[in-house]
Amino acid sequence: MHLPDRLTPSPQQLSLISSNQNSGQRVVSIALGTPVTEQSNDMTPPCTPPTYHVGKAPVDTNDRESTAIPIHPKLANKDVQGNSETTVTPTAGETLAWAKLSPQLYTKNYQVSGSTSLGYAELGHGAWSTVYRATETPETPLSTLLTPPSSPVSLLAKPATGRVLAIKTPSRKEAHGILYHEARILTYLHCTRHSSDYVVPFHGYDATSKSVVMDAIPWNLEAHAKSCLENTRANFSTRTMFDPVCESQEWKSLATHLINGLVFLHSNGCIHGDIKPSNILLHRSEKGSSAAYTPLYCDFSSSRILDGSNASNTAQVQQITALTPDYASPELLTSLHGTAAIATAAADVYALAVTLVVAAIGESPFAGVSKEAMRLSMAREGKVLEFARQADQGTRIMKGKRVERCVKDALEKNMEKRFTAKQWQASVNTIFEA
Repeated sequence: MHLPDRLTPSPQQLSLISSNQNSGQRVVSIALGTPVTEQSNDMTPPCTPPTYHVGKAPVDTNDRESTAIPIHPKLANKDVQGNSETTVTPTAGETLAWAKLSPQLYTKNYQVSGSTSLGYAELGHGAWSTVYRATETPETPLSTLLTPPSSPVSLLAKPATGRVLAIKTPSRKEAHGILYHEARILTYLHCTRHSSDYVVPFHGYDATSKSVVMDAIPWNLEAHAKSCLENTRANFSTRTMFDPVCESQEWKSLATHLINGLVFLHSNGCIHGDIKPSNILLHRSEKGSSAAYTPLYCDFSSSRILDGSNASNTAQVQQITALTPDYASPELLTSLHGTAAIATAAADVYALAVTLVVAAIGESPFAGVSKEAMRLSMAREGKVLEFARQADQGTRIMKGKRVERCVKDALEKNMEKRFTAKQWQASVNTIFEA
């Protein structure tokens, strides 16, 4: 069967699952529960959705059958059963109706790096999935195989290889629907203008392995911040003790680009739902660029699209699938004890602000607390800056300094008083121009 547009409701439950071994963070994995009704949406997709036709969605013969999902006519590919349809690449800037959207399918071949005996090259893993490094293997045209070469071929020549990919595969069967949902989110975003500036390059959904295929970008903000912190501790200087561990100009570039990226997501009706340093990839910039890295958002498994097509201005929304308490807003942590945990634009702003604090001091504001219950309680208080100033790199976010002025209104505990992404963008631009 194909995985349905909305995931099948299951009883709400919470379970703590270890996430990235390198980060030492704990991730709260939240099973998808009964969809709840959102009373208001302040963001909608950019334009009025066009008319769509009905097509086939990927079929999983191991699951129970279900009805077909409407497919956007320009996203038609080969389905799992091998029925050929016209393949058309989605156009950037094209308006899509989220409710009728199926993911763009990946139909090429790739080889996962490593071997069965030595283990595959793992780029990372989370509560629901593992990401492996792979290489795309271009198909050789039949005419080339049948035509003798015009000159002798060196047996020592290095075989041709394709682009390097990241294959995000489900860790268990319950994750199939989550990755299918993420592929839909990425398909939607990559059909909007400027997505390549802020979102990890997406190549399609592998319906056979239930995997998401993306560009391989092995360096992320979490690893970079840790590296900068280690370097700072090894080369301490009173001259730079008030600057971010990643240096002032780099922090400014990161903050500006990530806040602009958040405005891009929210303007296109996308709530990320799990912003943190490990979910921000750092792509090495081209020569001549003023910044060493371009930060790109990844891991949209907890994301949702605010669809304003509902006539009553309400929408069925799914609960988040995972969250890291250190970066979760106070209201989101409080909701874990209620009926639902729903990602919001305000929670995204808060999470990015904590992420930028980490980029300034090199570690979580709660890194010195080992007991999980205490750490969760501190995060729920919403006093990120106060706790961060107590860390050994607290001088880097002193009151009145640029980092503190840039993030304080985005870290407002009361979500009603917290900056929106656009307000934050305007405020930061003013601070940096001063």
